[in-house]
Amino acid sequence: MRLSSFLLLSISALGVLSTSYAAEKVITEKDKQSLNISVYNQNLALVKDVRRVMLEQGINDIAFEGVASNLKPETAILYSEGLRVLEQNYDYNLLSYENIISKSVGETVKTVTTNPTTGENIFNQAQIVATTHNYAKPILKFNYGIDANFPGRLVFEKLPEGLRSKPTLVAKVISNATQSKEVSLVYLTNGISWSTDYVAQIVDAGKLNLTGWVTINNESGIDYNNANVQLIAGNVNEVHKPVAYRGMMLKSVAMNTMADGEATAAPIEQDLSGYHMYSLPAKTTIKDKQTKQISLIEKNNVIYKKEARITPQLYFNPSSQSKFEQTHPEMYYIINNQEDDNLGIQLPSGTIRFYENDDNGNLQFIGENSIGHVAKGELMRLHLGSFVNIFASGKINKIEKISENESPTNEDKCRQLSAMYNYQAEVTIRNSGKNAQEVIYTQNLPQDAQIVQENIKGNLKNSGVYEWKTVVAPDSSATISYAVNAPNIRRICK
Repeated sequence: MRLSSFLLLSISALGVLSTSYAAEKVITEKDKQSLNISVYNQNLALVKDVRRVMLEQGINDIAFEGVASNLKPETAILYSEGLRVLEQNYDYNLLSYENIISKSVGETVKTVTTNPTTGENIFNQAQIVATTHNYAKPILKFNYGIDANFPGRLVFEKLPEGLRSKPTLVAKVISNATQSKEVSLVYLTNGISWSTDYVAQIVDAGKLNLTGWVTINNESGIDYNNANVQLIAGNVNEVHKPVAYRGMMLKSVAMNTMADGEATAAPIEQDLSGYHMYSLPAKTTIKDKQTKQISLIEKNNVIYKKEARITPQLYFNPSSQSKFEQTHPEMYYIINNQEDDNLGIQLPSGTIRFYENDDNGNLQFIGENSIGHVAKGELMRLHLGSFVNIFASGKINKIEKISENESPTNEDKCRQLSAMYNYQAEVTIRNSGKNAQEVIYTQNLPQDAQIVQENIKGNLKNSGVYEWKTVVAPDSSATISYAVNAPNIRRICK
Protein backbone atom coordinates (compact mmCIF):
# COMPACT_ATOMS: atom_id res chain seq x y z
CA MET A 1 0.00 0.00 0.00
CA ARG A 2 1.42 3.46 -0.91
CA LEU A 3 2.28 5.47 2.16
CA SER A 4 0.38 8.48 0.82
CA SER A 5 -2.85 6.53 1.17
CA PHE A 6 -2.46 6.66 4.97
CA LEU A 7 -3.49 10.28 5.00
CA LEU A 8 -7.14 11.29 4.93
CA LEU A 9 -7.86 14.93 5.70
CA SER A 10 -11.35 15.53 7.01
CA ILE A 11 -13.35 18.58 5.97
CA SER A 12 -12.93 19.98 9.44
CA ALA A 13 -9.16 19.68 9.16
CA LEU A 14 -9.14 21.50 5.84
CA GLY A 15 -11.08 24.27 7.47
CA VAL A 16 -8.31 24.69 9.99
CA LEU A 17 -5.90 25.42 7.14
CA SER A 18 -7.76 28.60 6.32
CA THR A 19 -7.85 29.76 9.94
CA SER A 20 -4.39 28.77 11.24
CA TYR A 21 -3.01 32.10 10.11
CA ALA A 22 -6.21 34.14 10.48
CA ALA A 23 -4.28 36.90 12.26
CA GLU A 24 -2.09 37.31 9.19
CA LYS A 25 -2.96 39.21 6.07
CA VAL A 26 -2.25 36.62 3.39
CA ILE A 27 -1.15 38.10 0.04
CA THR A 28 -1.84 35.59 -2.72
CA GLU A 29 -1.39 35.34 -6.46
CA LYS A 30 -4.78 37.05 -6.91
CA ASP A 31 -3.36 40.22 -5.33
CA LYS A 32 -0.51 40.45 -7.84
CA GLN A 33 -0.10 43.78 -9.63
CA SER A 34 3.04 43.07 -11.64
CA LEU A 35 5.83 40.55 -11.89
CA ASN A 36 9.31 41.15 -13.29
CA ILE A 37 12.02 38.52 -13.52
CA SER A 38 15.60 39.00 -14.69
CA VAL A 39 17.21 35.68 -15.56
CA TYR A 40 20.98 35.19 -15.63
CA ASN A 41 23.06 32.56 -17.44
CA GLN A 42 24.20 30.98 -14.19
CA ASN A 43 21.19 29.36 -12.52
CA LEU A 44 20.12 32.65 -10.97
CA ALA A 45 17.23 35.09 -11.29
CA LEU A 46 16.14 38.36 -9.71
CA VAL A 47 12.40 38.37 -8.98
CA LYS A 48 10.36 41.50 -8.29
CA ASP A 49 6.82 40.64 -7.23
CA VAL A 50 4.41 43.55 -6.61
CA ARG A 51 1.11 42.78 -4.83
CA ARG A 52 -1.65 44.83 -3.20
CA VAL A 53 -2.74 44.38 0.41
CA MET A 54 -5.04 46.24 2.79
CA LEU A 55 -3.04 47.33 5.86
CA GLU A 56 -4.14 48.79 9.15
CA GLN A 57 -2.33 51.73 10.67
CA GLY A 58 0.29 50.38 13.02
CA ILE A 59 1.65 46.84 13.25
CA ASN A 60 0.54 44.23 10.69
CA ASP A 61 1.54 40.62 10.12
CA ILE A 62 1.58 39.83 6.41
CA ALA A 63 2.27 36.56 4.60
CA PHE A 64 3.63 36.87 1.05
CA GLU A 65 2.47 33.49 -0.24
CA GLY A 66 3.98 31.62 -3.19
CA VAL A 67 7.60 32.72 -3.37
CA ALA A 68 10.28 30.57 -5.03
CA SER A 69 11.24 27.49 -3.05
CA ASN A 70 14.87 28.14 -4.05
CA LEU A 71 14.73 31.71 -2.76
CA LYS A 72 18.02 32.95 -1.26
CA PRO A 73 16.70 34.24 2.09
CA GLU A 74 19.55 36.67 2.73
CA THR A 75 18.67 38.59 -0.48
CA ALA A 76 14.96 39.21 0.19
CA ILE A 77 13.84 42.85 0.44
CA LEU A 78 10.24 43.82 1.23
CA TYR A 79 9.25 47.46 0.83
CA SER A 80 6.46 49.92 0.09
CA GLU A 81 5.86 53.64 0.44
CA GLY A 82 5.00 54.48 4.03
CA LEU A 83 5.94 50.99 5.23
CA ARG A 84 8.51 50.05 7.83
CA VAL A 85 9.64 46.43 8.04
CA LEU A 86 10.44 45.17 11.52
CA GLU A 87 11.05 41.49 10.80
CA GLN A 88 11.03 39.01 7.93
CA ASN A 89 10.83 35.21 8.08
CA TYR A 90 10.95 32.66 5.30
CA ASP A 91 8.63 29.69 5.95
CA TYR A 92 9.44 26.73 3.74
CA ASN A 93 8.13 23.85 5.89
CA LEU A 94 5.32 22.77 3.57
CA LEU A 95 2.23 20.61 3.86
CA SER A 96 3.12 17.02 3.02
CA TYR A 97 2.34 13.59 4.37
CA GLU A 98 5.75 13.32 6.01
CA ASN A 99 5.59 16.78 7.62
CA ILE A 100 2.02 16.29 8.95
CA ILE A 101 2.99 12.97 10.54
CA SER A 102 6.25 14.25 12.06
CA LYS A 103 4.52 17.37 13.42
CA SER A 104 1.72 15.27 14.96
CA VAL A 105 3.86 13.01 17.14
CA GLY A 106 2.11 12.74 20.53
CA GLU A 107 -1.33 13.58 19.07
CA THR A 108 -4.31 11.21 19.08
CA VAL A 109 -5.89 10.61 15.65
CA LYS A 110 -8.68 8.54 14.18
CA THR A 111 -7.70 5.40 12.28
CA VAL A 112 -9.62 3.74 9.45
CA THR A 113 -9.29 0.18 8.18
CA THR A 114 -11.51 -1.56 5.65
CA ASN A 115 -13.09 -4.96 6.08
CA PRO A 116 -11.86 -6.88 3.00
CA THR A 117 -15.07 -8.95 2.86
CA THR A 118 -17.78 -6.35 3.40
CA GLY A 119 -15.89 -3.19 2.44
CA GLU A 120 -17.07 -1.62 5.71
CA ASN A 121 -14.87 1.05 7.32
CA ILE A 122 -13.72 0.21 10.82
CA PHE A 123 -12.89 3.24 12.96
CA ASN A 124 -10.58 3.36 15.96
CA GLN A 125 -8.20 5.83 17.53
CA ALA A 126 -4.52 5.78 18.30
CA GLN A 127 -1.72 7.98 19.46
CA ILE A 128 1.20 8.74 17.11
CA VAL A 129 4.17 7.90 19.31
CA ALA A 130 6.95 8.13 16.70
CA THR A 131 7.76 8.00 13.01
CA THR A 132 10.19 5.89 11.04
CA HIS A 133 12.99 7.69 9.27
CA ASN A 134 11.92 6.46 5.85
CA TYR A 135 8.86 8.28 4.50
CA ALA A 136 7.77 9.22 8.05
CA LYS A 137 5.69 6.05 8.48
CA PRO A 138 3.88 6.42 11.82
CA ILE A 139 4.24 4.14 14.82
CA LEU A 140 0.81 4.02 16.51
CA LYS A 141 -0.19 3.20 20.08
CA PHE A 142 -3.63 1.49 20.29
CA ASN A 143 -5.35 0.35 23.45
CA TYR A 144 -4.25 -3.17 22.49
CA GLY A 145 -0.58 -2.30 21.91
CA ILE A 146 1.97 -0.69 19.56
CA ASP A 147 1.53 -1.09 15.79
CA ALA A 148 4.57 -0.21 13.64
CA ASN A 149 3.01 -1.31 10.35
CA PHE A 150 -0.56 -0.04 10.42
CA PRO A 151 -2.29 -0.91 7.10
CA GLY A 152 -5.04 1.70 7.16
CA ARG A 153 -5.56 5.46 6.98
CA LEU A 154 -5.33 8.31 9.46
CA VAL A 155 -7.92 11.06 9.90
CA PHE A 156 -6.77 14.34 11.42
CA GLU A 157 -9.16 16.67 13.24
CA LYS A 158 -6.71 19.53 12.77
CA LEU A 159 -3.49 20.28 11.01
CA PRO A 160 -0.34 20.91 13.03
CA GLU A 161 0.84 24.49 13.26
CA GLY A 162 3.84 25.76 11.30
CA LEU A 163 3.02 24.13 7.96
CA ARG A 164 2.12 26.08 4.84
CA SER A 165 0.74 25.07 1.49
CA LYS A 166 3.33 27.19 -0.38
CA PRO A 167 6.71 28.73 0.47
CA THR A 168 5.86 32.02 2.17
CA LEU A 169 7.67 35.16 3.27
CA VAL A 170 6.17 36.33 6.57
CA ALA A 171 6.82 39.87 7.79
CA LYS A 172 5.92 42.11 10.69
CA VAL A 173 5.51 45.63 9.36
CA ILE A 174 4.34 49.07 10.52
CA SER A 175 2.05 50.98 8.16
CA ASN A 176 1.78 54.77 8.44
CA ALA A 177 -1.92 54.67 7.52
CA THR A 178 -4.91 52.41 7.08
CA GLN A 179 -5.01 51.95 3.35
CA SER A 180 -4.47 49.58 0.45
CA LYS A 181 -0.79 49.50 -0.51
CA GLU A 182 1.29 48.00 -3.26
CA VAL A 183 4.00 45.97 -1.54
CA SER A 184 7.11 44.92 -3.48
CA LEU A 185 9.14 41.82 -2.72
CA VAL A 186 12.52 41.55 -4.43
CA TYR A 187 14.76 38.50 -4.07
CA LEU A 188 17.31 36.31 -5.80
CA THR A 189 16.50 32.68 -6.45
CA ASN A 190 18.42 29.73 -7.80
CA GLY A 191 16.84 27.11 -10.01
CA ILE A 192 16.15 29.14 -13.14
CA SER A 193 18.54 29.86 -16.00
CA TRP A 194 18.64 30.51 -19.72
CA SER A 195 20.83 29.52 -22.62
CA THR A 196 20.93 30.28 -26.32
CA ASP A 197 20.86 27.92 -29.29
CA TYR A 198 21.60 29.18 -32.78
CA VAL A 199 20.76 27.67 -36.16
CA ALA A 200 22.97 28.69 -39.08
CA GLN A 201 21.52 27.55 -42.40
CA ILE A 202 23.88 27.84 -45.34
CA VAL A 203 22.34 29.79 -48.23
CA ASP A 204 25.29 29.71 -50.63
CA ALA A 205 29.09 29.74 -50.62
CA GLY A 206 29.22 33.08 -48.82
CA LYS A 207 25.92 33.66 -47.00
CA LEU A 208 23.89 32.02 -44.25
CA ASN A 209 20.68 32.66 -42.31
CA LEU A 210 21.15 32.87 -38.55
CA THR A 211 18.36 32.39 -36.02
CA GLY A 212 18.67 32.29 -32.25
CA TRP A 213 16.40 30.71 -29.67
CA VAL A 214 16.42 31.33 -25.94
CA THR A 215 15.76 28.29 -23.76
CA ILE A 216 14.57 29.12 -20.23
CA ASN A 217 14.57 26.27 -17.71
CA ASN A 218 12.57 26.80 -14.53
CA GLU A 219 13.32 24.58 -11.51
CA SER A 220 12.82 27.32 -8.92
CA GLY A 221 9.63 25.87 -7.39
CA ILE A 222 6.97 28.33 -8.58
CA ASP A 223 5.18 29.47 -11.72
CA TYR A 224 5.92 32.93 -13.09
CA ASN A 225 2.58 33.93 -14.56
CA ASN A 226 2.18 36.83 -16.96
CA ALA A 227 5.68 38.13 -16.20
CA ASN A 228 7.92 40.73 -17.79
CA VAL A 229 11.11 38.80 -18.52
CA GLN A 230 14.61 40.18 -19.00
CA LEU A 231 17.57 38.02 -19.93
CA ILE A 232 20.99 39.14 -18.70
CA ALA A 233 23.96 38.06 -20.83
CA GLY A 234 27.12 37.83 -18.76
CA ASN A 235 28.33 36.08 -15.64
CA VAL A 236 27.86 38.18 -12.52
CA ASN A 237 30.08 37.47 -9.56
CA GLU A 238 28.48 35.78 -6.56
CA VAL A 239 29.87 35.14 -3.10
CA HIS A 240 29.21 31.48 -2.36
CA LYS A 241 28.76 30.96 1.35
CA PRO A 242 28.99 27.57 3.07
CA VAL A 243 25.68 25.75 3.17
CA ALA A 244 24.13 26.14 6.59
CA TYR A 245 20.77 26.04 8.32
CA ARG A 246 18.51 28.32 6.31
CA GLY A 247 16.86 29.64 9.45
CA MET A 248 13.56 31.35 9.83
CA MET A 249 14.91 34.83 10.40
CA LEU A 250 16.00 36.74 7.31
CA LYS A 251 16.82 40.20 8.58
CA SER A 252 15.51 43.18 10.46
CA VAL A 253 15.34 46.28 8.33
CA ALA A 254 13.98 49.75 8.81
CA MET A 255 12.79 51.33 5.58
CA ASN A 256 10.72 54.39 6.26
CA THR A 257 9.82 55.34 2.71
CA MET A 258 10.97 53.81 -0.56
CA ALA A 259 9.73 54.53 -4.03
CA ASP A 260 7.92 51.63 -5.59
CA GLY A 261 10.36 51.54 -8.51
CA GLU A 262 7.98 49.96 -11.00
CA ALA A 263 9.95 48.84 -14.04
CA THR A 264 9.51 51.03 -17.07
CA ALA A 265 9.27 49.84 -20.61
CA ALA A 266 12.66 48.73 -21.86
CA PRO A 267 14.02 48.30 -25.36
CA ILE A 268 14.61 44.84 -26.77
CA GLU A 269 18.33 45.25 -26.14
CA GLN A 270 20.32 47.50 -23.84
CA ASP A 271 23.68 47.63 -22.09
CA LEU A 272 23.59 47.05 -18.35
CA SER A 273 26.73 47.93 -16.40
CA GLY A 274 28.99 46.05 -18.82
CA TYR A 275 26.52 43.22 -19.34
CA HIS A 276 23.83 43.03 -22.00
CA MET A 277 20.10 42.77 -21.37
CA TYR A 278 17.39 41.41 -23.64
CA SER A 279 13.79 42.25 -22.77
CA LEU A 280 11.16 39.94 -24.19
CA PRO A 281 8.68 42.05 -26.18
CA ALA A 282 5.58 40.62 -24.48
CA LYS A 283 4.66 39.19 -21.10
CA THR A 284 5.01 35.45 -20.82
CA THR A 285 4.32 32.61 -18.38
CA ILE A 286 7.08 30.24 -17.26
CA LYS A 287 5.71 27.25 -15.37
CA ASP A 288 7.66 25.38 -12.72
CA LYS A 289 9.39 22.29 -14.13
CA GLN A 290 9.05 23.77 -17.62
CA THR A 291 11.49 24.45 -20.43
CA LYS A 292 10.36 27.32 -22.64
CA GLN A 293 11.84 28.38 -25.98
CA ILE A 294 11.51 31.94 -27.23
CA SER A 295 12.74 33.44 -30.50
CA LEU A 296 15.58 35.91 -29.89
CA ILE A 297 17.15 36.91 -33.22
CA GLU A 298 16.68 36.31 -36.93
CA LYS A 299 19.29 37.56 -39.41
CA ASN A 300 19.30 36.61 -43.10
CA ASN A 301 22.16 36.64 -45.61
CA VAL A 302 24.87 36.92 -43.00
CA ILE A 303 28.26 36.92 -44.71
CA TYR A 304 30.65 34.16 -43.75
CA LYS A 305 33.85 32.60 -45.00
CA LYS A 306 34.77 28.92 -44.90
CA GLU A 307 38.41 28.35 -44.13
CA ALA A 308 40.58 25.26 -44.59
CA ARG A 309 43.68 25.31 -42.38
CA ILE A 310 46.53 22.81 -42.49
CA THR A 311 48.12 22.44 -39.06
CA PRO A 312 50.78 19.63 -39.38
CA GLN A 313 54.34 20.90 -39.32
CA LEU A 314 57.63 20.23 -41.07
CA TYR A 315 60.64 20.22 -38.75
CA PHE A 316 63.98 21.67 -39.84
CA ASN A 317 66.64 19.28 -38.58
CA PRO A 318 69.76 18.57 -40.64
CA SER A 319 69.84 14.93 -39.51
CA SER A 320 66.44 13.94 -40.97
CA GLN A 321 64.04 14.93 -43.74
CA SER A 322 60.68 15.70 -42.11
CA LYS A 323 57.36 14.94 -43.81
CA PHE A 324 53.59 14.46 -43.32
CA GLU A 325 51.16 12.58 -45.56
CA GLN A 326 47.45 12.71 -46.49
CA THR A 327 46.47 15.17 -43.79
CA HIS A 328 43.00 16.70 -43.99
CA PRO A 329 42.77 20.42 -43.19
CA GLU A 330 40.65 21.67 -40.30
CA MET A 331 37.35 23.37 -41.23
CA TYR A 332 36.51 26.80 -39.81
CA TYR A 333 33.55 29.09 -40.41
CA ILE A 334 34.52 32.74 -40.00
CA ILE A 335 31.75 35.22 -39.13
CA ASN A 336 32.41 38.90 -38.45
CA ASN A 337 29.78 40.29 -36.10
CA GLN A 338 29.38 43.63 -37.86
CA GLU A 339 26.54 45.45 -39.62
CA ASP A 340 28.35 45.44 -42.98
CA ASP A 341 28.11 41.63 -42.88
CA ASN A 342 24.36 41.75 -42.02
CA LEU A 343 24.89 40.99 -38.34
CA GLY A 344 26.29 43.52 -35.87
CA ILE A 345 24.37 42.64 -32.65
CA GLN A 346 25.31 41.38 -29.20
CA LEU A 347 25.25 37.58 -29.21
CA PRO A 348 24.84 35.79 -25.87
CA SER A 349 26.81 32.61 -25.25
CA GLY A 350 25.39 29.38 -26.61
CA THR A 351 25.75 26.69 -29.25
CA ILE A 352 25.67 27.32 -33.00
CA ARG A 353 24.60 24.40 -35.17
CA PHE A 354 25.20 24.53 -38.92
CA TYR A 355 22.94 23.00 -41.58
CA GLU A 356 23.15 22.84 -45.36
CA ASN A 357 20.96 21.42 -48.13
CA ASP A 358 22.36 18.53 -50.14
CA ASP A 359 21.93 18.20 -53.92
CA ASN A 360 18.45 16.74 -53.37
CA GLY A 361 17.35 19.69 -51.25
CA ASN A 362 17.45 17.74 -47.97
CA LEU A 363 18.73 19.62 -44.94
CA GLN A 364 21.87 18.05 -43.43
CA PHE A 365 23.69 18.76 -40.16
CA ILE A 366 27.32 19.75 -40.83
CA GLY A 367 28.67 20.57 -37.37
CA GLU A 368 28.41 22.72 -34.27
CA ASN A 369 30.47 24.73 -31.85
CA SER A 370 29.94 26.84 -28.75
CA ILE A 371 30.56 30.55 -28.39
CA GLY A 372 31.04 32.83 -25.43
CA HIS A 373 29.34 36.19 -25.25
CA VAL A 374 30.20 37.84 -28.58
CA ALA A 375 30.28 41.63 -28.64
CA LYS A 376 29.26 43.70 -31.64
CA GLY A 377 32.24 43.94 -33.99
CA GLU A 378 33.90 40.76 -32.64
CA LEU A 379 35.16 38.03 -34.98
CA MET A 380 34.00 34.43 -34.53
CA ARG A 381 36.16 31.51 -35.68
CA LEU A 382 34.10 28.34 -35.38
CA HIS A 383 35.77 24.97 -35.80
CA LEU A 384 33.32 22.42 -37.21
CA GLY A 385 35.50 19.46 -38.18
CA SER A 386 37.84 18.62 -41.03
CA PHE A 387 37.55 18.53 -44.81
CA VAL A 388 37.14 15.02 -46.20
CA ASN A 389 37.53 15.94 -49.85
CA ILE A 390 40.77 17.90 -49.35
CA PHE A 391 44.07 16.44 -48.20
CA ALA A 392 47.68 17.55 -48.12
CA SER A 393 51.15 16.04 -48.05
CA GLY A 394 54.37 17.84 -47.23
CA LYS A 395 58.05 17.00 -47.13
CA ILE A 396 61.54 18.44 -47.08
CA ASN A 397 63.14 17.41 -50.38
CA LYS A 398 66.68 18.61 -49.84
CA ILE A 399 68.96 19.73 -47.00
CA GLU A 400 72.20 21.56 -47.79
CA LYS A 401 74.83 23.04 -45.45
CA ILE A 402 75.62 26.63 -46.43
CA SER A 403 78.22 27.60 -43.84
CA GLU A 404 79.81 26.52 -40.56
CA ASN A 405 81.78 28.31 -37.84
CA GLU A 406 83.65 26.85 -34.89
CA SER A 407 84.27 28.64 -31.59
CA PRO A 408 85.61 27.51 -28.21
CA THR A 409 83.48 27.40 -25.09
CA ASN A 410 84.28 28.16 -21.46
CA GLU A 411 84.57 24.46 -20.74
CA ASP A 412 87.81 22.52 -21.32
CA LYS A 413 87.95 20.28 -24.37
CA CYS A 414 84.62 21.61 -25.73
CA ARG A 415 83.81 23.62 -28.83
CA GLN A 416 80.65 25.02 -30.45
CA LEU A 417 79.74 24.46 -34.09
CA SER A 418 77.35 27.01 -35.65
CA ALA A 419 76.07 26.02 -39.07
CA MET A 420 73.49 27.43 -41.48
CA TYR A 421 71.40 24.98 -43.50
CA ASN A 422 69.13 25.45 -46.48
CA TYR A 423 65.93 23.36 -46.53
CA GLN A 424 63.93 22.88 -49.73
CA ALA A 425 60.30 22.12 -48.77
CA GLU A 426 57.15 21.31 -50.71
CA VAL A 427 53.47 20.98 -49.71
CA THR A 428 50.94 19.55 -52.18
CA ILE A 429 47.22 20.10 -51.61
CA ARG A 430 44.61 18.04 -53.44
CA ASN A 431 40.93 19.07 -53.79
CA SER A 432 38.64 16.26 -54.93
CA GLY A 433 35.46 18.22 -54.23
CA LYS A 434 33.17 20.10 -56.61
CA ASN A 435 33.89 23.60 -55.23
CA ALA A 436 37.04 25.67 -55.19
CA GLN A 437 38.45 26.18 -51.69
CA GLU A 438 41.01 28.56 -50.23
CA VAL A 439 43.50 26.64 -48.10
CA ILE A 440 45.79 28.18 -45.48
CA TYR A 441 49.05 26.47 -44.63
CA THR A 442 51.05 27.69 -41.64
CA GLN A 443 54.61 26.73 -40.81
CA ASN A 444 56.49 27.30 -37.56
CA LEU A 445 60.05 28.48 -38.18
CA PRO A 446 63.09 28.00 -35.93
CA GLN A 447 64.59 31.00 -34.20
CA ASP A 448 66.50 33.25 -36.62
CA ALA A 449 65.23 31.27 -39.64
CA GLN A 450 64.23 33.02 -42.85
CA ILE A 451 62.13 32.21 -45.91
CA VAL A 452 64.52 32.80 -48.82
CA GLN A 453 62.44 31.43 -51.69
CA GLU A 454 58.73 30.75 -52.32
CA ASN A 455 56.53 30.12 -55.36
CA ILE A 456 53.51 31.72 -53.64
CA LYS A 457 53.92 34.90 -51.64
CA GLY A 458 53.31 34.30 -47.95
CA ASN A 459 53.28 36.43 -44.82
CA LEU A 460 55.01 36.36 -41.47
CA LYS A 461 52.00 36.33 -39.12
CA ASN A 462 53.98 36.73 -35.92
CA SER A 463 57.36 35.76 -34.55
CA GLY A 464 58.23 32.35 -35.94
CA VAL A 465 54.93 31.67 -37.80
CA TYR A 466 54.72 31.96 -41.59
CA GLU A 467 51.48 31.57 -43.56
CA TRP A 468 50.58 30.85 -47.20
CA LYS A 469 47.13 31.06 -48.82
CA THR A 470 46.19 29.36 -52.05
CA VAL A 471 42.90 28.60 -53.80
CA VAL A 472 42.64 25.00 -54.96
CA ALA A 473 40.28 24.47 -57.91
CA PRO A 474 37.77 21.56 -57.96
CA ASP A 475 39.31 18.17 -58.79
CA SER A 476 42.72 19.78 -58.89
CA SER A 477 45.86 20.28 -56.83
CA ALA A 478 48.14 23.13 -55.83
CA THR A 479 51.74 23.09 -54.63
CA ILE A 480 53.50 25.43 -52.23
CA SER A 481 57.29 25.32 -52.64
CA TYR A 482 59.60 27.26 -50.39
CA ALA A 483 63.16 27.34 -49.06
CA VAL A 484 64.22 28.08 -45.49
CA ASN A 485 67.63 29.07 -44.18
CA ALA A 486 67.82 27.96 -40.56
CA PRO A 487 70.74 27.86 -38.10
CA ASN A 488 71.88 24.75 -36.25
CA ILE A 489 74.12 24.94 -33.21
CA ARG A 490 75.96 21.95 -31.75
CA ARG A 491 78.28 21.60 -28.78
CA ILE A 492 81.05 19.01 -29.13
CA CYS A 493 83.25 17.81 -26.26
CA LYS A 494 86.19 15.37 -26.57
